[in-house]
Amino acid sequence: MTNDDETAPTLPGLEYVPENQAGVSPMRAAVIATIQALEADALLEPRHVAMCQLALELADAVTAGRRSGRASAAAMAAGQLRDTLLALPAPIAGDIAQRFADFVDTLRDDE
Repeated sequence: MTNDDETAPTLPGLEYVPENQAGVSPMRAAVIATIQALEADALLEPRHVAMCQLALELADAVTAGRRSGRASAAAMAAGQLRDTLLALPAPIAGDIAQRFADFVDTLRDDE
């Protein structure tokens, strides 16, 4: 499902907004932003599509649980969403990478 639209996912099979869905909840929008950031950092591969789609579906489940007033359902879905997002590749924090590069430069300077 790739096209020229900036908001279209680049991973084949990933659907940010289902055709039958009128809008995007703030939770789904946050998950989309997370996926887009991981894509921009080239951390996602086609093998991650299922986990990304699961995260999008769980975002909808959190929203549905909140709207229905079922706090326990929303909390369970939120926990599963967190676990799903944590299972995706994580970028190395820029600060950590920079500190390591600085450390290596220091070692080279000592030679």
